Amino acid sequence: MESKTDRTEPTAPPSAASAAAISAVLGDDDLLREILLRLGFPTTLIRAAAVSKRWLRHASDPTFLRRFRTRHPPALLGFYIRELGARGPRFVPVSQAPELATATRRASAAEGRFFISDCRNGRLLVMDFDPTACRHAVLSPLHPARGKVVLPPAPKQSLIWFFLTENGGGYDGAVAVLMLPIGTTKTKVQVDLLTSGSGVWVAHRTVVIDLPETLPPIAYTLPPVRGKIYSLTKSGHILGLDMTAAKSSLIQRPDKVRTDNFMLSFGEEGSKLILIHAEGYLLSIWQLATTRSDSNDWVLVYDKIRVHEAWNRLEDVMVMAADDNLEFVFLWLRSSAVLMHMHLKSRSEKVYDEFKVRDGRFLDINPFMMVWPPVFPALREEDNVEG
Repeated sequence: MESKTDRTEPTAPPSAASAAAISAVLGDDDLLREILLRLGFPTTLIRAAAVSKRWLRHASDPTFLRRFRTRHPPALLGFYIRELGARGPRFVPVSQAPELATATRRASAAEGRFFISDCRNGRLLVMDFDPTACRHAVLSPLHPARGKVVLPPAPKQSLIWFFLTENGGGYDGAVAVLMLPIGTTKTKVQVDLLTSGSGVWVAHRTVVIDLPETLPPIAYTLPPVRGKIYSLTKSGHILGLDMTAAKSSLIQRPDKVRTDNFMLSFGEEGSKLILIHAEGYLLSIWQLATTRSDSNDWVLVYDKIRVHEAWNRLEDVMVMAADDNLEFVFLWLRSSAVLMHMHLKSRSEKVYDEFKVRDGRFLDINPFMMVWPPVFPALREEDNVEG
């Protein structure tokens, strides 16, 4: 005989009292903002903003977006990897969140014959493998309708680096940093910050800066942030150039960083300079406030993090890359010749056994993040289902 628990009762429609309660909650702007704040992903926030112009107004409010970013930093979708001799990069997903599946699929579709010069905020700055001319272009994999934006031909000078603009939004431009040593002693340098537009490079800012010593050979340069440029020299020091104050500094690495096995990046939207160092199977992470006058006041954030995969194999690791939120660090195991990543907060590790190269210095790794701020679609009048 069928029991009451075996029967499936039909779902009753919400009562008038329940509907009134729901309407009271969603009609309260303060409560609505708190609900939107807990959505978790920018993609979900965009879908919620499509409900009505009122919801869009709250979701796109700059104050609300600052709170949302603090609570839910832009997620790492995956990374682009290019091995020596490969025709181009391939995308490897990291996020398994269903809410990001569409974004991950679009990032995977952006593979091609090019070299990635810069990668941030959901965009790629690439250099085509064109036998007739090497040209730079901007790709927006998460917004394929924007297509490919080809940049003007590069200026014919040395010591030039190309980067994406700080805050992409709907703009697909790029900036170039040009350093020209002045005089025979090379203790002065002219720094030009160029922006792309109307088919040419335009000087956005030019400044002459005295250097603390002769301009040293530069290994690589970080993207300009808040008028400041940081370059790692081949001697292991960090050259800082402040274009606003027209000053320079030679930053020493922390005393405990005794090897050259480290990399630099930015954290907290450019307010922190991050140094990730590996020694044996241990990681240490330091940060330096870019707003402080003491250019050598490093703060130790993580000390002697054990990379268990390397410890188990009794081998050293090489620092390859890190995402913008300093959530994931990508490492290369020297002896096993495999790539892995560590999630710093949980200390979880993942080994990518499919990637085996003899020398990690020939691996090009570019972590790929979600776009911030979100790009909200415009609502039509007929989509405005509530006031």
